[in-house]
Amino acid sequence: MKNEIEVTGKTVDEAIEKGLKKLGIDKKDAEIKILDEGKSGLFGLMGFSPARIKISVKGGTTASAKSDEKIDEIGSPPAVDYAAISKNAEKIIKKILELSGFVAKVSTEASPRGIVLYISSDDSAILIGRQGQTIAALEYILKLILSKQESRGVRIILDIDGYLERRNEKTVNKAREIEERVKMKGEPVEIKLSSSERKIIHLTLKDSEFVETVSEGEGEDRKLIVRPKSRP
Repeated sequence: MKNEIEVTGKTVDEAIEKGLKKLGIDKKDAEIKILDEGKSGLFGLMGFSPARIKISVKGGTTASAKSDEKIDEIGSPPAVDYAAISKNAEKIIKKILELSGFVAKVSTEASPRGIVLYISSDDSAILIGRQGQTIAALEYILKLILSKQESRGVRIILDIDGYLERRNEKTVNKAREIEERVKMKGEPVEIKLSSSERKIIHLTLKDSEFVETVSEGEGEDRKLIVRPKSRP
């Protein structure tokens, strides 16, 4: 008997707690697969998406099952068809742009690392938006649509006329400037950034001799702290 259920919650931890209660088991007896970590909402305007998990009993039966009950074999998950998802994503983003009145060329690059959609348009500045807000909104909408079409868990990234490379380079330079400031003044620096920018700064400064980075807070209040590295 296979015991696997899909559960949602405001956070992954809440979804796990719900799943454990439904199955009547402890966490040590559970197999948990995170399908979607959820979102607190895009800029506070578009609502949140719940965290989703799949949870099952190790061995396939609950503690109350009979000892002679047969256990179904859990087969390997179906292979992800990145080419098909890529083609579908391209079709969707083209339609969104067309209905919004934009003329653009779209190409895709698909691999197990994720799917990148490259957009080229004379209106790239408008599509990117102030501090990348519009491209983030487009990416969010695309992911939301795809999540309803059996492509959950696949990483989707939008890039408009080389915006990502420019943004990443700018963020790396910002990381070095903050590192130098903290090194010179000996005081921590707090800054609010997108999750992708925080990740870049963490990676850029992870081997720094002078500073360390931590993230604190939840949702839109999450902030990055760059502080002097503790000396032994």
